Amino acid sequence: MLDRLRQFAGRLGYRTIMEAVIEDISARKFLPGQKLPPQRDLAHDLKVAVATVSRAYTELEAQGFVTSHVGRGTYVSERRDTRPDASSLQDEIDLATYRVPVPAINDPLRKVLKAILADLDPNRILGNAPTAGLPQHRAAMAEWLGRSAKIQAGADQVVLTNGGQHAVMAALSTVTHEGQAIATEVLTDPRMKAVASFLNRRLLAIACDDHGLLPDALDHLCRTQEVAAVFCTTRNHNPTNVTLSLERRIALVEVARKFDLPIIESDIYGTLATDTVAPIFTIAPERTHFITSLGRIVGPGMKVGCLVSPIADAGKTQLGVAMSTGVATPIATELAMRLMLSGQIEAMLEWQRVENLRRVALFNAHSLLSGAATNPSSPHVWLTLPEPWRAEDFVEAAAGHGVLIAPSHSFVVGRQSVPHAVRLVLGAAQTFDHLEVACQKLHTLIATQPRPSSLAG
Repeated sequence: MLDRLRQFAGRLGYRTIMEAVIEDISARKFLPGQKLPPQRDLAHDLKVAVATVSRAYTELEAQGFVTSHVGRGTYVSERRDTRPDASSLQDEIDLATYRVPVPAINDPLRKVLKAILADLDPNRILGNAPTAGLPQHRAAMAEWLGRSAKIQAGADQVVLTNGGQHAVMAALSTVTHEGQAIATEVLTDPRMKAVASFLNRRLLAIACDDHGLLPDALDHLCRTQEVAAVFCTTRNHNPTNVTLSLERRIALVEVARKFDLPIIESDIYGTLATDTVAPIFTIAPERTHFITSLGRIVGPGMKVGCLVSPIADAGKTQLGVAMSTGVATPIATELAMRLMLSGQIEAMLEWQRVENLRRVALFNAHSLLSGAATNPSSPHVWLTLPEPWRAEDFVEAAAGHGVLIAPSHSFVVGRQSVPHAVRLVLGAAQTFDHLEVACQKLHTLIATQPRPSSLAG
């Protein structure tokens, strides 16, 4: 923690200190019962006021991460002695559906909605709009992408869509043709698989390791089969949570240029990430189509996304939008753009990041689950199962205990082997109590042996 914070010495706010502590608790760098640095010592080390550190520690205690003892100091909280009773939460707990909580922004949202109704001509938000979206909305999105993803693109390269899946459909339908093959990670987004199937595109699996797709494997694939495009998720990959390194991104681009392949870069799951690795779009803007959406920040009901294409292809990708669900809903994009321009989108982003940290910390507090591939900026985790558990048996057994998990085979491309792992969406749980009960059940389940009936056949 200290090494990360010292580079900002003298310029730190209490929230940054608080998040650094939560992140280290989530990553188990701070363990239950471990003492935090004394407030005065930390303030001196970071060159900030003692009041700044004091407020951070106060907020951490209010949220249950630490406990303060007068005269003894501040300690990372032990796991709570009183847990929610599973019997008090009778409904199934869904950790399968990919969604995030909705930020608590009642007052700011009410103000923005009132301003929209007061300022706008109804025809502007309920009438027709250009296929790519209203010019001012595209300009606002381009400006936000420059801040959030370091994407430098003009408004004329941005096509607004009804969410991320719509952007995927627009990209696949215009970058490739019916019957062609698209190379993607051996484990990939089930919704992308569904879109490819609907459009009658074939998917070819790119071998991966613990650090993501292997550029050499893509090279081999291109030399042995006809590949029309590459689809990859560069940050917080679903389901493995891998973020591709800059070296791999550059190597991937080299292969794409060698075989003259367009790249479809999905950043739908990376909108909460804080890394500074350059997007593939910035490395190869002449062939990369960049996809993102606001649903992971604002909430699943915010169906506003975008597709950013090379200048030469922007007109063609607009046709992809027109041929699918059509123009992005103007009233939704107006709301999204006002949230961006007012700075509220950053507040929601911050809220989601802290919420993720809290949920990951709760998950990691269960020792048999703590080996999962988690990411403080990701609402999903990838849990490798111990022997003799198989993925399908664990999913079935969890359902029997009232916890829903997405079938692992839904991520597999083609007839590749199903890994002995499961994806859990921590953000999908309705409340912390629901998540705690789900984690209790999974922690108990993973320590047991599968029933013989599950292993039969």
